[in-house]
Amino acid sequence: MAFQFLDRAIRLPSTNTEIVQRLSGVHDEWMMTDAERATVHSMLSTLKPQVAIEVGVYRAGSLAILAAQCQKVYALDIDPFCAATYASRFPNVEFITGPSQNTLPKLIDRIQNSGEPLGFVLIDANHSEEGVRCDLDNVLRYMPQRPLYIVMHDSFNPGCRRGIKTAIWSSNPHVHMVELDFVVGRFVMQEEGNRYRQMWCGLALGVLLPEKRTGDVIMRENESLMYRTALQHSVYRFHKWWNPVYSLPLTAARMRRTAGRLLRTHAPKLFDAMKARHNKSS
Repeated sequence: MAFQFLDRAIRLPSTNTEIVQRLSGVHDEWMMTDAERATVHSMLSTLKPQVAIEVGVYRAGSLAILAAQCQKVYALDIDPFCAATYASRFPNVEFITGPSQNTLPKLIDRIQNSGEPLGFVLIDANHSEEGVRCDLDNVLRYMPQRPLYIVMHDSFNPGCRRGIKTAIWSSNPHVHMVELDFVVGRFVMQEEGNRYRQMWCGLALGVLLPEKRTGDVIMRENESLMYRTALQHSVYRFHKWWNPVYSLPLTAARMRRTAGRLLRTHAPKLFDAMKARHNKSS
């Protein structure tokens, strides 16, 4: 069965027709899991932040929830399609077009100087390690006068996770906690096309409070075992520059085992042919 998504209303199906529609394989291009959608909706309906920022609009799935629950939303995206398509639907959203490394620091300074009550930030744009770290470092320029919650999507992806972990959290004295697995991510199934064995989704959460912390920032990985287990079976497992399991010096035997695993995974016919030839010669 293909992976399914709830609709943007965060509404459970209540009729057979709705269940059939949900299982049809058609989704609304809001690239969050059911658990992530429900979590974002629950947070926003509880917090009802006056001002929020979304970095990365895509097809306005999460933006629809933000616009419904917040008085003012700043939506940042590099694609001018977003502003041209969605501005008329969300009158309380100010769209800012351009690379977030340029637009986000200016916006943060503007909000800080104006005293706007920023209460929620969603980071879901550039999914590289550098992109995530840059967006977070820019948000961490902000010194809150009320609780600020930073939600980061795709925290289960190794690159995004590294970006989150290496952001300058400790530079902001108002950061009290970071949870990398606020909502755990997922291991992409074979039925889902060219992302098989990739690691995506997951929500991380950073909490900033008006009072300054005492001591170090608390950073937790609530599902670290699940993350490490998925990593060992993922397409990322041979990335030696960040995977400690494969960062050790390679002996000849280890190199043969590594080559064998690569062939068995990515060229199974060639692996079987070479194995048969080896068995025949021995």
